[in-house]
Amino acid sequence: MSIKPYQVLTISIYDQGVIKKTVEILKSGGLIIFPTETCYGVGVDATNQSAVNKLLEYKERPEGKAISIGVCDKEMASIYVDINSVASKVYRNFLPGPVTVISDSNNKVANGLASEKNTLGVRIPDYKLIREIIKELGKPITMTSANLNGRKTPYEIEDVLNNISEKSKGLIDLIIDTGKLPSNPPSSVIDTTSEDVVLIREGSIDFSKKVETYEVISPEDMRKLGESFVKEKKKDKSIVILFNAEMGAGKTQFVKGVGLGLGISEIIKSPTYTLLCEYEYIGGKLIHMDAWRMEGEVEFRELIEESFFDKGNVIAIEWAGSLSKWIIEIQKKDVDIFVINIEYESETKRKLWVQKIK
Repeated sequence: MSIKPYQVLTISIYDQGVIKKTVEILKSGGLIIFPTETCYGVGVDATNQSAVNKLLEYKERPEGKAISIGVCDKEMASIYVDINSVASKVYRNFLPGPVTVISDSNNKVANGLASEKNTLGVRIPDYKLIREIIKELGKPITMTSANLNGRKTPYEIEDVLNNISEKSKGLIDLIIDTGKLPSNPPSSVIDTTSEDVVLIREGSIDFSKKVETYEVISPEDMRKLGESFVKEKKKDKSIVILFNAEMGAGKTQFVKGVGLGLGISEIIKSPTYTLLCEYEYIGGKLIHMDAWRMEGEVEFRELIEESFFDKGNVIAIEWAGSLSKWIIEIQKKDVDIFVINIEYESETKRKLWVQKIK
């Protein structure tokens, strides 16, 4: 039996000893697994480059994908990002809480956390233990879920350890185990870098828009959900579907179902490498796009055409979180826009949050 390379603190009520121990590990460049109001997260000192490199190795994360930071209050946040008037309102009304606020970075965190556009997500977790740890550390920590891409959302420590590689386990220095957490949706992600708030991902916060939730247990169920989704929608205008989900969550399976609902006989393929696929049906087109491999919004705008918004067309975009300014613009068009967040719960089970934002 191998010896665990990490320490485990199993706690029901935390004390200063827990905070002190955790801060010591973070100051030494260590990596911790910790509870939040959404799920178990993985964190390091966000200003320590070697620690952030360790985190990126743990996450086996695709190059270029941003990682949020957690702070204890708005004052600390203002050191690391530019808090404009739009962001200030969000901080005042929704934080602490399960909301990630995207702002322009002040370039004071380690490389690998900010986006390619130099924006940075910030959270003030609604979890007192973590805020106290950050306050005692005096610096932000990374706030990203402890699972690997496409793996189960971790609501208990077993979800973490059973779904990461031995290599990733070897990078853990401390686990704070508070037992099984409630199965809450992920944080809402909103972009405040312009004059308007843009909802990138809908989580548990109610932004006065109805959110439908669904659970599926197989690819076939995901296709059926996509099929029923499009059949229920009116075709008197175009429909835009914005996906936010990790790799392997089922985005393409959902779009395959959309194709079935539209009467498309062609095989719907992932647009990961082609970037854009078009399928004709009686009454319009299905345009399937993947923004992950695109060079930001510039390349996306070169591919998107005004005719895509013709009456009856359906535009499905995977990895839409990088298109914040474009999302603002299309809300001025006569289109129906839906945000679909898909969470990985097990090898086969997925949970979806569907929200019409316009």
